[in-house]
Amino acid sequence: MGILAGERFIIWGLRNSRHSHRYIHKGYFETLRRLNVEALWLDDLEINRESIRSGDFVLAAGVACNYLPISHKVKYVLHNVDDPNFQEVAKKLNLQVFTTDSRGEKIDETIALWDQKEKTLYQPWGLPEPREDWLTPQRSKSKKENWIGAIWDNELHQGNREQLAIYAATLKTHGIRFKRLGGTRSISIEGLSSRNSFDKVNQSAIGAAVVGEWQKKSGYIPCRAFKNIAAGAIPISNANMTHVFGSDYIHISDLEELVEYSLGLDLRQIRIKSESCKKMLEGYSYERALNRIVSLSL
Repeated sequence: MGILAGERFIIWGLRNSRHSHRYIHKGYFETLRRLNVEALWLDDLEINRESIRSGDFVLAAGVACNYLPISHKVKYVLHNVDDPNFQEVAKKLNLQVFTTDSRGEKIDETIALWDQKEKTLYQPWGLPEPREDWLTPQRSKSKKENWIGAIWDNELHQGNREQLAIYAATLKTHGIRFKRLGGTRSISIEGLSSRNSFDKVNQSAIGAAVVGEWQKKSGYIPCRAFKNIAAGAIPISNANMTHVFGSDYIHISDLEELVEYSLGLDLRQIRIKSESCKKMLEGYSYERALNRIVSLSL
């Protein structure tokens, strides 16, 4: 627990909402509880304003902070909060995902960067699941490729829909069915359990962390890349992530070549690459992410 000992955290917003960022807040909250650090997860409601105390770390995102109170007695960790009133608070850290546009000083062995002038920490979201939940690659693979999470696009074409259509069509030529799980109204707000998600990825034919063209060019590292390694999938993507996971992480930009290569790997090769990449996950755990936040805020 280390530097987190004695601190109190408020995770603000999205406890009872369906939103992709809920996974991030849930990960922080469960990590803190697992470490026996005092933490509350509160919805963005006016009634919850009174629960914040002097000295608290308050983690909030712009998608759910309409009722977040402004105080000079707490320490804010803000992701995409554009309210100008928060620019004047005494203790504030801006939290941003890592991309090729990130600037600042390296602070440890990971790719995280700290911009002292802008008080901004750039780091991938990483992995909340502890090592005891990680899985080993298995010999028996299904004829399904289970995709956990969103398939999307927007007017700027920043999503993954086009690349996943190519991926699904390529898999089909090899008799493998692409199946999306999670992110539907038929599933509760909680979504698939972490263990269930890991099992589904572990059983997948490949388990590649396919990204859209914008994410590839921007150097964005999706949560899926960390989760799929921990779940025992083949550590492979159409984006280059070797700077995060090491030289055993497989990068093949062309999705047809990626599928061909993946299906040609034997179990021994997969396990060697999987174990090598798993060694890099520790630096990207939610515990390490929280430690960076606290150390930079003190």
